[in-house]
Amino acid sequence: MDESGPLAWRVPQVLLDPLINKWFVRWIVAIESREIIGSTSFHGAPNADGMVEIGLGISQNFQNQGYGFEALAGMWSWACTYPEVRTLRYTVSTDNAASIALVRKFGFGHIGQQIDEIDGPEEIYEMSAEDFKKIGN
Repeated sequence: MDESGPLAWRVPQVLLDPLINKWFVRWIVAIESREIIGSTSFHGAPNADGMVEIGLGISQNFQNQGYGFEALAGMWSWACTYPEVRTLRYTVSTDNAASIALVRKFGFGHIGQQIDEIDGPEEIYEMSAEDFKKIGN
């Protein structure tokens, strides 16, 4: 198995605690072609404050076609079935206009910036799980 990228840190986390695996990688598949076109993954189980952060990657040829929206809606809806999840977080590179527009489409609020040790400067967006449930994606 190629353990580069996020798998480099996800695999050791799962080996340490197999129950955490449910929060990790989901493949995004184009149903028509049965092609894997991306993936999404929470960064881990909810933290002590009930926050879960998610990452998303879509192959360039499939971007801006609704796949990201569908994947995030599904993952966040699933996460909101767990009572310990209270806050949904999405961080995005400051220059990724499409991803920023995507998270704003859901109604997430901008709460600040951070410097990610791998990805550099990022914008931080959050929404409460309760508010997400109300919008009914």
